[in-house]
Amino acid sequence: MFRCVCCLMGLMWASFCWSTDLTATEMKWLRAGWPVLQYAESQQLPIDIVVQPEARPGDVPFAMAVENDRCQLVLSMRGNPDAEATLANVPEEQVNLVIEAMTAHEVAHCWRYVHGVWHTIPAGFVERPFAAVQDSHIMQLEQKMRDTRREEGFADLVGLAWILREHPKQYATIYTWLEQIRKDQPVAGAHHDTRLWIQLARDRSIFVKGESPFEQASRVWTTGLRAEESK
Repeated sequence: MFRCVCCLMGLMWASFCWSTDLTATEMKWLRAGWPVLQYAESQQLPIDIVVQPEARPGDVPFAMAVENDRCQLVLSMRGNPDAEATLANVPEEQVNLVIEAMTAHEVAHCWRYVHGVWHTIPAGFVERPFAAVQDSHIMQLEQKMRDTRREEGFADLVGLAWILREHPKQYATIYTWLEQIRKDQPVAGAHHDTRLWIQLARDRSIFVKGESPFEQASRVWTTGLRAEESK
């Protein structure tokens, strides 16, 4: 993989990346997500930008990973048909906003990891145990799906909180987009079935004013966890 630079370093990072041989698609995504990455830098989140010279089958075009205790925002867009398909149905005037929300979503994963709460629940929260099944492998898969779903729910909320913070007049637009892409799920409770948390955020007032997007999302996320456990 080609590493754009070892860490975020303000304008030095920006000038280096823009002068590197990036594709038009990669440039579009990085430019649109740049305000979020600047904010991440201000929050001391250790994020590296990694550009893969060629995507492998099944690679997600835009994703967060962790290596050596640093977050890596990985762009796997070269030769990846999903890179443009992700934005295919987004009106041109909304593309930058959608990318910004998606960048905030990925940065939320980094925030959870850096704060040592990845795949954990809030202190004092008691979750319902899984129903006993004979196949331990199935139980492990269900737990993995639940943990992933919860992380995706948190990240979706951060994306919405970021848009509310930076583009409040466009909140309803991005909310509708997110609601639509999460609408179709292979099964209820799938890895990306974050509909419970999205429904909570329909009314933007659920996000407490004056807090960071991560703090705002944490409150709503916990409310969603309780609702999930009460089903």
